[in-house]
Amino acid sequence: MQKNNFIIAILLILFLSSCTNKKVQLPMFKLEGIPQIHNHSSVWVFYKIKDQDTLAVLNKNNKIINTNWIFNIDKRLTMDKVQPILTELQINKNKPSMHKKGGTLNYYSYADMSSDKISLIHFKPTTYIFTDIDYQNLLTNSVKNKIIELEIKNDHLVLKDEKINNEQLLQRLETIQLNDTLNNLKILLKYHKNTAYQNYLKSKAFLDKITIPIDSTEYIYSLK
Repeated sequence: MQKNNFIIAILLILFLSSCTNKKVQLPMFKLEGIPQIHNHSSVWVFYKIKDQDTLAVLNKNNKIINTNWIFNIDKRLTMDKVQPILTELQINKNKPSMHKKGGTLNYYSYADMSSDKISLIHFKPTTYIFTDIDYQNLLTNSVKNKIIELEIKNDHLVLKDEKINNEQLLQRLETIQLNDTLNNLKILLKYHKNTAYQNYLKSKAFLDKITIPIDSTEYIYSLK
């Protein structure tokens, strides 16, 4: 009952904040994030079904260029719907303007079920690639780093074709780090275009806690 009340409260907050007749269902998982930030405005990405097709509907009327942006994205969307919007918003944020001030960042929002509060994750600048050729070129050109290929597969992570949970991943990464004398590791993230945004953000939030850097490029594949 308490959990249901929490979900209703989250949706109500989003409903009131968006000033529309739409609601956003935030991703929900147990992981502590950034509790709050100052000087922010919100970007809303709604889930909509039209003619049996799922659409990501962007409402960016509330965003202000000289603020940190918080992306409130519906968890029911898949990454093929979300990624074009993320790319568009990054381009908009980086456009030169005489009124623009530096130092503002982007964040994802989610519902932290361990604290019953909305938390944030820093959305670092990200480039997306979509072909195996581009992916192989990226691996080939990453000569300065030892690449750890990590895949989001449904609600699991996959390392070397093996599904592992978060605890197992930490153990594997610790072993890899012990054997890395040059300290040049980097994680390269990949996932299918139909990956649920809920699973994507959950994985991103967990990986944000580890010490190995995440490559700024992500591979979204269609066939496998």
